[in-house]
Amino acid sequence: MTLLVQITDTHIVERGTLLYGMADTARHLAEVVSQINSMRPQPDLVLITGDLVEHPGTHTYSHFRDLIAPLEAPVYLMPVNHVDPAIMSEFFGATKLFPGAPPHYQYAIEGPDFRTLMLNSHFDRSELPFFGPRRLQWLQHELESSDQPTLVAIHHPPMKTGVEFIDMAGSQWFQNIGKLLKDHPQVIKVICGHGHFDLSGMLGAVPVQMSGAIAHQLIAGRVIDIAPSFDPLPAPPMLHHWIDGTLVSGYYPWPHGVDAERIDKSSNMSWEDLKNRMKGSMVDEKSR
Repeated sequence: MTLLVQITDTHIVERGTLLYGMADTARHLAEVVSQINSMRPQPDLVLITGDLVEHPGTHTYSHFRDLIAPLEAPVYLMPVNHVDPAIMSEFFGATKLFPGAPPHYQYAIEGPDFRTLMLNSHFDRSELPFFGPRRLQWLQHELESSDQPTLVAIHHPPMKTGVEFIDMAGSQWFQNIGKLLKDHPQVIKVICGHGHFDLSGMLGAVPVQMSGAIAHQLIAGRVIDIAPSFDPLPAPPMLHHWIDGTLVSGYYPWPHGVDAERIDKSSNMSWEDLKNRMKGSMVDEKSR
């Protein structure tokens, strides 16, 4: 029953400033950390799938580190276009947060129900993705080393989205990933970020889930080449829950303060009676 929580694209800036003068990314991340700590059941691990800070440096990394420090579950980090993995490794290398090492900065997280492969699609001095031969060789080795159910995590979405500012990278960079996954049926899903909105797709026969961002959202036109609109609100955490041999994914459904709105309280019926009604069974009035 492993519960993995994914958040992505936190884009933390220096203390006391707003991202682009509009989005309070520090407040967004602090609120999400509080939500995660209040979850029931508690998550087994938390993945932050890229773009941790807007501009890599000691001030932004230390701000990010302080914001995630209250997280009670184990945390694992991923670099990408706003984060040089070499600089990130220097800052977090002595911790368990980022065990990735040169040359590819990729790593595996072993779990009781499934393993997670953390890939690196960083491309120097560009926001476009890259996945070269050494990264591909590492992925192939990991897939051949175990037939355990496997979740693949990467920052850029390895799929066509219909959104020009994402698809302008083309599909060449992820074609070899798709070919490799085709030969390894233990891969159950690919999760990613980068787009700043929620979208589901496929890489061959493998589902791909792109999560919305903690920093802000982008309202993007699909199949038309138009600049996206900026929405300063955060997305909720994405939950990936291993239930009876299947990975079920969806946004966090239990924010603070919703107990008073539960339907068993508003209907003055017990939850067991409500479930029986949903099943179509009649509840004896005398048993109430």
